[in-house]
Amino acid sequence: MIRSAGSPWEIRFDWTLTALMLGAYGLAIFLSGINDEDRSRALWAALVTGAFIVVLQALPRAFRERQLPGEILAVTGVIATLAAVFLTEANNGGYMLLVTVPIYFAATFLGFRVGMETALLATFGFVAVVIQIDLSILQDRLVTIALYLLMGFTFTQARRLLLLERERGDALRAASQVTSERIRRLESAHLLLVDLAEVASTNDLSALSVAETTLLDLASTIPMDGGIVLDASGSEDLAIWGTVGDPADAVRYPIRSSDRMLGSLLMWPTGGASLADRERVIDATLASAALAFENIQLLQTVARRSVQDERSRVARELHDDIGPALASLGLGLDILVQTHADPHVRPQLGGLRESVTDLVERVRAAVAMLRREDTTTVTEHVHRLAAEIGGGPPRLVLDLEERTAIDGTTATEVGAILTEAIRNSVEHALASIIRIEGFVSADGGKISVIDDGRGFDTRARYPGHFGLVGMRERAEVIRGTVTISSVPGQGTTLTVQWGI
Repeated sequence: MIRSAGSPWEIRFDWTLTALMLGAYGLAIFLSGINDEDRSRALWAALVTGAFIVVLQALPRAFRERQLPGEILAVTGVIATLAAVFLTEANNGGYMLLVTVPIYFAATFLGFRVGMETALLATFGFVAVVIQIDLSILQDRLVTIALYLLMGFTFTQARRLLLLERERGDALRAASQVTSERIRRLESAHLLLVDLAEVASTNDLSALSVAETTLLDLASTIPMDGGIVLDASGSEDLAIWGTVGDPADAVRYPIRSSDRMLGSLLMWPTGGASLADRERVIDATLASAALAFENIQLLQTVARRSVQDERSRVARELHDDIGPALASLGLGLDILVQTHADPHVRPQLGGLRESVTDLVERVRAAVAMLRREDTTTVTEHVHRLAAEIGGGPPRLVLDLEERTAIDGTTATEVGAILTEAIRNSVEHALASIIRIEGFVSADGGKISVIDDGRGFDTRARYPGHFGLVGMRERAEVIRGTVTISSVPGQGTTLTVQWGI
């Protein structure tokens, strides 16, 4: 018997079908042997039903469960078994039981419609056969007729319930796979975070340590008097080793990953010797440094996203919890101010109400600042300027402490002032070194741009030049001031201060 793979219940139904066929057929042969039947008619009944059983068993299940072949087999089975019933004059219980085989087959494998149609066909066909044989025995065969109808309905419903259960099981397995995949991703993320926490506690994610290690590794293998590792913008010295000279005499090597510039190395070879035979060592060392710098940038991206998430959470708490509580407190104070009769207490309540109002406004401002999408800092403005200038000259030295991020307007105005100041140092003062130092906090800030250029007379007038005027106007926007100190030949210091 040829079988195809299927679900467990389909396989069980198939075995049940086989057992039913063989059992009913064996019973029919046995009853034919003990009953007083016409031998030739009994032989034909056995041959017809036996041929049907052989064909049904020989065909692959995948083929006979198709709609059209299945319907043909069901109808053929009904005709063959009813023919056997007619040949045995409806006295052989085995052949009457064998009529249930095509009903069972159609109901369990072909669906409700075909199953009930086959049951009805077998029922009416059996009634027609009995009437043809002897109408008087029809009443004695009513139980058999009811069995055919009941069997068709019962097994079609059983099939429907099993299909629904299989669909539910498939849905549960799919949901389980999704859950398992989600758990797997969470476990992977957990392991990555554990590794990240371990790496973050080492010096491998410190730009200064990476730069210092790079210079020490090179100094141990390369004959050089000194070296400098600069950041991606070329404006900030990350590490210095040995004695450095004029940047024009240095050999410059980029520190890059793919097409991204991550930093640069300036080296002063001993005695100005050529480093052509050491290129492989230098490239390997800088490749390691590039990977470390890229890891630092990735960590900063993760940290920036975490900070933004935390800012959003704090903003929600301020807006949803503290804000309404302060508003309710203010409303209660308004009622007290209006209803309290004591003239000595009312001014105190009024002052308290003004304090609450001011606090509400400060909470709103804090929420707005926490939720703003523009998180560009003054430090980022400076780095962008440094990248535009390049590696120099002039060389930019950054010593800026930005303790907290400030609002976008202040950062923009301060950045514009610093842009103008640096542009003046480059284009007019012809400075070789520009130093930016100071601090930025939530309450205000103070930043100075110091260059070693040729300076100028601050008391003199310069018609057609409005840079200083523009800087002071921008400082007024943020309620700040701009002061300039310069002496011809001794450089210039510009200081912008606000909020303090």
